[in-house]
Amino acid sequence: MSRKIFWLVFLFLTIQVYSQNKPLTLRDCIDMALKESPDYKLANIQMKSSKAGISASYSGILPRLSSSLGARSSTQGPSEYVFNNITFRRGDTTTYYYNFGLNLYQNIYDGGKWWNNIKLAKLLFSNSRLYMEQVRQYIIMNVTQKFYELLKAQQMLKVYQSALESSEEQLKKTEELFRVGKVAERDVFKARVNVGNNKLSLLQQRTAVENAQMELNFAIGRAPDVPIVVVEKEYKRPIKISKEEAVNAALSNNLELTMMEMEKEAAFINYKINRADLYPSIYSSFSYSRGGAEFSKVYTPLDKWWNTSIGITLSWSIFDGFSRKSRIIQSWLDYKSYDEKIDKKKKEVLKQVDALLNMLNTYIEMLEISEVNIRSAEEDLRLAREMYKLNSATLLEVLDAEVKLTRAKAVMISTMYDAKIAEAQLLYLMGEL
Repeated sequence: MSRKIFWLVFLFLTIQVYSQNKPLTLRDCIDMALKESPDYKLANIQMKSSKAGISASYSGILPRLSSSLGARSSTQGPSEYVFNNITFRRGDTTTYYYNFGLNLYQNIYDGGKWWNNIKLAKLLFSNSRLYMEQVRQYIIMNVTQKFYELLKAQQMLKVYQSALESSEEQLKKTEELFRVGKVAERDVFKARVNVGNNKLSLLQQRTAVENAQMELNFAIGRAPDVPIVVVEKEYKRPIKISKEEAVNAALSNNLELTMMEMEKEAAFINYKINRADLYPSIYSSFSYSRGGAEFSKVYTPLDKWWNTSIGITLSWSIFDGFSRKSRIIQSWLDYKSYDEKIDKKKKEVLKQVDALLNMLNTYIEMLEISEVNIRSAEEDLRLAREMYKLNSATLLEVLDAEVKLTRAKAVMISTMYDAKIAEAQLLYLMGEL
């Protein structure tokens, strides 16, 4: 039995270790973030709350029915009174009264408040759903950015590791050439300095990888120090997007802009609700009650001890100290302010779209150039090493060729993943992420 428990514990720990060290794709990271994000959970709660508000908004037109059941006793202390010069004395007396009642209230007209409240509640629900979608897309954009930053850092680490290995190999060759007297000792010192510089670059890049890991862990809702490795099965180059397509999509689908349009509509409905106070309100009421000095009169006989009332009331506020006027003016100005807010937001979106579009198109062109630069730098390094062996080139030329190749690879990697980040940011602005 103990051996079974041992193997079960071992299997559980193995699964845990594997799940933590398993390379994560972008889809894995996004799924984890959407599952763990407190912002997404709060947006979902807010949406459910606003949905419940729709039912509450119908209270303005639905009838209200209430019931009451009560008992009352009153006691009068001893008293006396005089009648025909005769004094009468009376001891303390206690009376009881029991009652039961039903009250019905029905709103007939309130200046349009009730149907505008219903419209406002439905609009707020739509807005909350849109906000939840905005949070979802923002999480995707943020995780995508952190994912590619970590992937870029990991690939850059490989480049610097390769550069260090190459410089160490060159140091060995230079030391061999020095031993046979083909190169001066200063070449050995230069090769050693080059190895030291590459070690420093590698150390700095490891720190960059650790920071990128912490950022991605935080974005997907995990502890910052949890080991994480990301992988991309296939790099898909971003495609060029025309300016017209990007602008039209941003103006039509940008979630922040759409929410602002909804907020403007909600502000106008709120203005109409406040204006309803200018009109009279009409409501009807009905009440039924029964009771008496004995509790049995509350429920029997049913054809006695009862009374009813029915009425209709028209109410119109004539003057309330200018508070009504102030509310109307404030709600109107709040509504009109959205014209400027929306116009400003449109300009911001268009500016961001234009900047990201130029950046993305530049990265796409740079990718093609970088591929050529890498092939050229590889060939230059190969020729420099061959010529150095033949004493036709200096070590400095070899080291320069190595630096150029490392820089070309670093530029290629940065361009690849910066392009994916710019693509995600652009799609977020277009509302299509």
